[in-house]
Parts: sequence; structure tokens; C-alpha cells
Amino acid sequence: MGRHAGGLPALPDGSVLAAARPVGGDRRGDPGRGPAGRGRGRGVRSEEGPVSGAALRVSELEVRYPGGGHAVRGLDLVVAPGETFALAGESGCGKTTLARAVLGLLPPGARCSGSIRVGGVEVVGASRRTLRSMRGIDVGYVPQDPVTAFDPLRRVGHHVAQAWRAHRRTPPPGAVAGLVAEMGIPEAASRLRERPHQWSGGMLQRAAIAAAVAHRPGLVVADEPTSALDADLAGSVLATLRAASRSLLLISHDLALIAEHADRVGVLYGGRLVEVGDAAEVLAAPRHPYTAALVSSVPKPGAGLPKPLPGRPPAPAEAVAGCAFVTRCALAKERCAAEPPPTRDGVACWVVGHG
Repeated sequence: MGRHAGGLPALPDGSVLAAARPVGGDRRGDPGRGPAGRGRGRGVRSEEGPVSGAALRVSELEVRYPGGGHAVRGLDLVVAPGETFALAGESGCGKTTLARAVLGLLPPGARCSGSIRVGGVEVVGASRRTLRSMRGIDVGYVPQDPVTAFDPLRRVGHHVAQAWRAHRRTPPPGAVAGLVAEMGIPEAASRLRERPHQWSGGMLQRAAIAAAVAHRPGLVVADEPTSALDADLAGSVLATLRAASRSLLLISHDLALIAEHADRVGVLYGGRLVEVGDAAEVLAAPRHPYTAALVSSVPKPGAGLPKPLPGRPPAPAEAVAGCAFVTRCALAKERCAAEPPPTRDGVACWVVGHG
């Protein structure tokens, strides 16, 4: 979770938000561009048929917390139908705030402007009733820590069934067990009668994914869905999540998992996107100075300890006139401190992106 955002509000009765199925990613470019024919083994058609329009469109988004914290600053991005779009960046950069905003779960007192459209639903300014009806139907949510997301006094099956009951629906006969079995849980019908403490973290996360994709919504939001899992489980759980999701907004600190599983990645710094493009390409050959520093901070076998990046990111309440990375950037010029650079060819940098 982000440093300034805290945990997402608990859902009633231990319920897990519901949603979900897949596709490609383009090469580097505008944050408003979706996949452009490069499929990473996916097609643009879901089981429910062709999907038109964006799964998620964020335009000029600004989020401020009480006390002056400016967590998101003029953010634009698009998640195309069938795409897995990952957000990367250090704690406090705005990743979790964006997830909260998409779900309509910003805390009381937070001010949000701009536009967030999930499918055809405008989230900014929507009524509570609209937001409640949207969650689980139009957008699903996979929690960070499956152990704390499940009420220890309830059976696992109760939690998955909440994906229907939260909308005053009854799960069709066999639907809960069938969905959990699709997630790779053997003997699902009998295992669902067990309590959460009888399941491993990886199994619980698969059950959470089942709840999130129950109604096959157009978008699933997953905030650090593998951070509470062992490394050997993280890859398989993320593969399950991606396969089950029609479109996926993935928030993760694990750059290796992003490179392997995401179509595109957006790198956030100080509440702004600084680089966006094909995930494998951006992380293999980063162009923005901050992305390069982020990638170099990952320990590599036999390379010793990585060098820490000097300085600190801007405080949430700190006014930023130009590039938020200017005080830590070895390439900074006078213009960098005066004007925020527009995104050009996937990079928001006066030096790299504009010559």
C-alpha cells in the first residue's frame, strides 16, 4: 500500500469486491493509448464477445487529502479492453490513491477532480448508490493481504458467495465451487466449508480472485496482490489473476513480475506518470532518469548492494512547479524546475523526451 494512503476501507461482513478475462499491449507511447496489435499470446475478444471502448479512462485526475496532501497530480491513463496495465513506483507515489479513486473508496474529506470512467460509468462525483452498484459488477478488487481480507469466523465459501449477496443476488447452484475450482483449488466444494486459517495464503488469494471475477466485469483492480505471498507462489497467483481478468490494473512493487505479466507499465513519481510503455521494454531499457534509478535499485545476484538514490521525493503537501524529480536528477536543467514536462513518446522529461 502507498505510504500516504493507508489500507482500503473494510467492506461489510468481510466481503470481497467482485469482477473479470484478457490481451495485448502496445509499444511505448502516450498514456492514453492502449494495445496496438502486439498481443503477448492474447486476442482482443473475450468469452463474452468483442469489447469496445476503454476498460478504464483517467483524465486530468487530481486527488488531495485533508491537510493539503496532493497525492495525484494531473494524471492521464487508459487501460484498454483485455490489457494488463501495471503501475510501479516507490511508496507514496500515488499508486494506492489511484486504486482507491477508481473504486470510489477515497476517505472522507479527500477532494477528487478530473474524470475516471470505468467502462461507461463516471466515478468522480458519482452517488454512493452508483458506486456500490458498480463495485463487483463493473470493477472488481483483489486485496493486498488475503489473510486479513477474510473473516476468520466465516467459512471461505461465505466470502466468495458475498460477491453475489452484496448485490442482493443468490449464487447459482454450484457457481461458487465451480469458480473456485477454476482458480486451481482441488476439491473446491468441500474445501469451501473450511475456515480461512485452514487455507494457505496462496489458496486464499485465489479465492479472493474468484470473488473479484464472479460477475465478469470489464476491469479488475489489484493492489499489491502478491506482496503477502512467498516468491514461489507470486508468479502462479498473478498468472491466475491475469487469465481470469478481462482487463487488469495491477499495482505492484515487484518489477520482475511486472515485466513478466503486464502488457504495459506506467511509472509514477510524485503523483505523476513519468514513463509509460511496453512493460518488458521499459524495465529492460528505461529512459526516464527516475525509471532508470528505480530499476537499478533492484538487487541483482553477484552485483552487490544497489546504490541508493540520493535525496527524497516531494512531500505530499509540497508545491511542485516543474518536474517532481528535479531535485534528485543528475540530468536536470533550469527548465526542469520551472515547467512540468508533457509526455512525449511515453516519457515526461525535458531532457530525454524533448532533447
